[in-house]
Amino acid sequence: MNVQTSESALSYSADLAKTFVLTCQILLNEGVSEAAFNVSCRLAGGNMLTMPVTSPSLVREDGLLVNEISAFDGPWKAHNAIYEARPDVGAIVHVHPTYTVAFGTLLQEFQPIHHYGAPFFGNLPNYDRPGQTGNKEEARRLAQCLGDARAMLQQGHGMIAVGQDLREALLLTLYLEEACRIYSIACQMGKPHPLTQEQSETITRQILKPRSQGKAWDHYCDKLRRRA
Repeated sequence: MNVQTSESALSYSADLAKTFVLTCQILLNEGVSEAAFNVSCRLAGGNMLTMPVTSPSLVREDGLLVNEISAFDGPWKAHNAIYEARPDVGAIVHVHPTYTVAFGTLLQEFQPIHHYGAPFFGNLPNYDRPGQTGNKEEARRLAQCLGDARAMLQQGHGMIAVGQDLREALLLTLYLEEACRIYSIACQMGKPHPLTQEQSETITRQILKPRSQGKAWDHYCDKLRRRA
């Protein structure tokens, strides 16, 4: 096993460990990780920082793990395969959010109807193999389905979001769940009017720019602090 505990791994900072744990806590606080979840981020030297199989409330800075991406010997093989296929990905979040899971069972093309759905315009694949990703071959099929998308649905299972870093992967996770929730409400009221590709591209640049991401991250951190 090419797995190390954080006590022996010297390839990441205390700040990164703190951000990792905050990410897990925000996922819990926002109600998207009740059934199951896993988080990781890319490290230098072909490694990834990840977590044991546990509740998001139990992830600790001194309990994080370092896995070799090419080894596929940790519990989150889909993460290995995505990092292997996508050099641009710096972090991955997998959760089972209620509205996103429900939308994934419809097998419909995703059409954004408000700002937070814009980053997924025309590119939200749906992986049609329910169940866990238990081996390297299945993990690579999943990564191939993801392609160059920011997120993917897993039919009857959950979703995966990828980003340049933990903050972006977290925000894309929360944005997709909100987009699916608003879509569900709008469909009960009538026929939603989707955004155009041009509108979506403009909005995506706005909400994913560093300043906007920083403001959103601070918002969710403050919500967490107030609840605590």
